[in-house]
Amino acid sequence: MPSKTHRLLGAALALAAFGAAPQVHAQAAAERFCNPDESGTSLRLGELDYAACAGTMPINDLDGARQADLFYTAYFARAAHQETRPIAFIWNGGPGADSRLLQFHALGPRTLRGSALADNPNSPLPAADLVFLDPAGTGFSRATSPEAAKKLYATKADSEATAAFILTFLRNQGRQGAPVYLVGESFGTWRAASVAEILIDKGQSVAGIALVSGGIPMGEERDQALSRALTLPNRTATALALGKLDPALSASPAGTLAAAEKWARDVWYPALSHPETLDDAARARVLAGLARYTGLPPAAIDAKTLWVSPRDFRTKLLAGEGKTLGVFDMRRTAPPADEKAGDATILDFYRKTLGYGQGHYAGIEVPELPVGNDWQYDQSPITKESLARAMAGEGPPSPSQPWVLRAMEKAPALRVLVATGLYDSLNGCAANRQAASDFPKALATRISAHCYHGGHMMYEEPAEAVQFTKDLSAFFRNSHSKAK
Repeated sequence: MPSKTHRLLGAALALAAFGAAPQVHAQAAAERFCNPDESGTSLRLGELDYAACAGTMPINDLDGARQADLFYTAYFARAAHQETRPIAFIWNGGPGADSRLLQFHALGPRTLRGSALADNPNSPLPAADLVFLDPAGTGFSRATSPEAAKKLYATKADSEATAAFILTFLRNQGRQGAPVYLVGESFGTWRAASVAEILIDKGQSVAGIALVSGGIPMGEERDQALSRALTLPNRTATALALGKLDPALSASPAGTLAAAEKWARDVWYPALSHPETLDDAARARVLAGLARYTGLPPAAIDAKTLWVSPRDFRTKLLAGEGKTLGVFDMRRTAPPADEKAGDATILDFYRKTLGYGQGHYAGIEVPELPVGNDWQYDQSPITKESLARAMAGEGPPSPSQPWVLRAMEKAPALRVLVATGLYDSLNGCAANRQAASDFPKALATRISAHCYHGGHMMYEEPAEAVQFTKDLSAFFRNSHSKAK
């Protein structure tokens, strides 16, 4: 996801002022969770006592030279057998996004409720300790020099640095034997999948990876036409929500989505695979079907390729009203009212509640760093075709590696959770479900795909937030035990 996107993700935060800060560092240290060089405090979530710790960790390159100081926020619940309690490492995407969204809108033990932070009863903290990581150049994390930044703002080096952070963190906490989970959103799914393979190769077991709103990183699409065709149900759902389909289709939304997927498989997929074989009558039928299930007039659809890119759908559906659909939630056509709302609250949490006094928060205290603009997609070559797909809204400018496949082959206990929003322009529920089923059967049974009635950040919908965190908690609790 390009840097403009991660700025929009950050701007989506609606944060407000905290109440009085509790006692900090000394109290946390007394709880024996926060290390002496960390800041933190002890808190309570319902009947659960936990510590919140914030600190930075130095990361060296392969030659032993210091590359970066990576900032993290860790939440540890008081529990028996702490050393074997599941622990989840969590990050957002970008590249160049910090962890504010997943931490303060979905998974942290305190999330935003109106104008203040409040206890989050849906947090998966009872199921696993949570460590939110800010990659280099985001939040308080920094590369040690411009030269180090140039190296770290790249897919491969970022994954290596993240793996180094996790290994050191586990060793410092005495948690090498704990079930380890990796949770990434959007571009962060690439980080989660690639880091899983690195950790496994280094002898660190990984219980599971949760891929949120980023699909399944599997390399170049094996069947691009099918993957494209199966984006249709997301668009049909969007058109239904915006009242752009035949009213008869609104009577049974679930039935309409099922019919759209069947039509996509039976009609649109073959047409996208070989559009040159269609005669005029067949081409007209495909155009009519696309108009029926997307709400686009046939004249707005490329009659030669029969493909409607994500960008085309977003810009053309409401073109007559002068509106463009949102990238992250296609039901929305307006930007957030205040892109800076709540920044002071985030800062107060770290400065006052946790007592963290170092550095400057990028994007709040100082301008964002150009991480996304400078990013090097060095995991695979950028081609003319892959760049064109990226410009049309079909993902990064070059394909991923098949990290998930390789990690699952190397680790028979590894399980995968895939979470997708129905109104996300960057993902497709049916497409991700199909991608999961395309894995070899023995692997496919270890992948669970979930679709939520929300956008890229499905947890912004209150009802979906409950289900999303419930599913993630169950994943933390159950997947490592089932794999034994």
